Amino acid sequence: MTAPVRHVQIDALEVPLGALTRLPLQSLDHHLEPWIAKHCAIPVADVVGYEIERRSLDARRKPELLFVYNLIVQVREDSAVRERPGTVVLAAPPAHDDGLGELALRTPLPLHPIIVGAGPAGQMAAYLLALHGCKPLIIDRGRDADRRTADLARFHATRQLDPESNYLFGEGGAGTYSDGKLYTRVKDRRMRFLLEAFVAARAPRHILYRHHPHIGSDLLPHMCRRLRERIVGWGGAFRWETTVTDVIEQAGRCTGVVLANGETISAPLVLIAPGHSARDLIMTLLRRGLQHKAKGFQLGCRIEHEQGLVDLGQYACLPGRDLPKHLLGAAEYNLVSRPPAHVQAENTTTFCMCPGGEIIAATSDPGQLSTNGMSRFARASPFANAGLIVNQEVDRAGNGLAGFELINELERQAFTAGGGDYGCPAQSAAAFVRGEAGPPATRSSYRLGVRPGRIDHILPERTTHAIRQALLHFERVIPGFMRHGTLVGVETRVSSPVRFERDPETLASSLPGLWLAGEGAGYAGGIVSAGLDGLRLAETILTGEPARRER
Repeated sequence: MTAPVRHVQIDALEVPLGALTRLPLQSLDHHLEPWIAKHCAIPVADVVGYEIERRSLDARRKPELLFVYNLIVQVREDSAVRERPGTVVLAAPPAHDDGLGELALRTPLPLHPIIVGAGPAGQMAAYLLALHGCKPLIIDRGRDADRRTADLARFHATRQLDPESNYLFGEGGAGTYSDGKLYTRVKDRRMRFLLEAFVAARAPRHILYRHHPHIGSDLLPHMCRRLRERIVGWGGAFRWETTVTDVIEQAGRCTGVVLANGETISAPLVLIAPGHSARDLIMTLLRRGLQHKAKGFQLGCRIEHEQGLVDLGQYACLPGRDLPKHLLGAAEYNLVSRPPAHVQAENTTTFCMCPGGEIIAATSDPGQLSTNGMSRFARASPFANAGLIVNQEVDRAGNGLAGFELINELERQAFTAGGGDYGCPAQSAAAFVRGEAGPPATRSSYRLGVRPGRIDHILPERTTHAIRQALLHFERVIPGFMRHGTLVGVETRVSSPVRFERDPETLASSLPGLWLAGEGAGYAGGIVSAGLDGLRLAETILTGEPARRER
């Protein structure tokens, strides 16, 4: 018989990392009882269990670093907990109810809907629809994760790009090889459902509570495969190496899709999650006259450093030398440059920062080259990289096609500057600021090799100016950021220059029966936001009621 317990909510339990240097701990998260007991002024034996709601790192007083935890703690019923601000005995344990498992379903449910695209948006839409018995068919032009990994190994060995199976197309989409960062500014009740689905597919459980959780590009392909297996177990089906070239329209409604081989497939509804890079399908939908508008988009370049420089800048110490590496890990950053008005420069932000990671050739088009970053679960590479991205001017009266034309042209220039074999142009950040060619890069994580190139001549002039101002500012934030940084390639596949309009009631596109989701539709900018958008549309389809987009 289980002994009766009380629940205590603790906000901001602080654990100094300096106190852990001599303790044989592999993960502090599983050994918090002594700190909880001290905080609550109770014996350690009174701490029955706990659930971590959030963990973050406080480096404001570096090198004195703190882990800060928000917890729900179970203590013995007769334990005399010292209550104070941020430490409260609860009348009942809090519930984690996202509402997606118990929806008020419409009748009849749409059976065998078609989902086009197996990236995060399509994957999670299919997951929720399958959970509730809709038995979706998921179609993707790429391959499953196992074959996709083999195709990437072949690309690195031969420099021969497969346009249908690469870092962008295939199971899991571009997110499969992008570190698996799972944080977003969007506040959405569906977040718990998404993360629980990932944990059920054997993602690390700490993604449920860490402030900046990540999975790692070595674990993500296996997680994607297990998500697929669960969808199939619920009656769903997948078709790989199957390219959708158009939709079927009958009596003003979408009733299916057309494949590249001429085959047609009928369905009660179609949800397309095309991803940013499925430009041919996006163009087809634009030519069909689906309502859309030009939207702001971002582009820039990658910057790379030795990870030790970032560690010293962020921690004022080195993991593995001054503090336990397995507890602290590689440092990351999130930087923003907002130049004063008289400088006349756009804001620049860092994007998709990959500590202990590598730069990859994120391209799906022969003769074009864009970069992205990824890191494995251990984040053990000696390099750190991040995108430096700048908002682009948008013709709000235009249709967004000019944005795609600009992106394509920059990628062609980068491919040529890299030698025409998927090598990547690189330029020292200091030379970029001075407007000089500078010395060639000597080291880089980019597997296909870097060659001296003028990134400042490839990027649009306004973007170059903004990044120059940002590098000068970031040098003050992290000493050596500019002096020891290397700019590698162009970063062009950040967000779509087009957003398709949605009906406010059904969230469908302007063609009834057709839903458009995720990055390619203009409604997301990463794994989490894309997955949440897919869940939102699936929830609306299942209930017949417009699901809120919560912020």
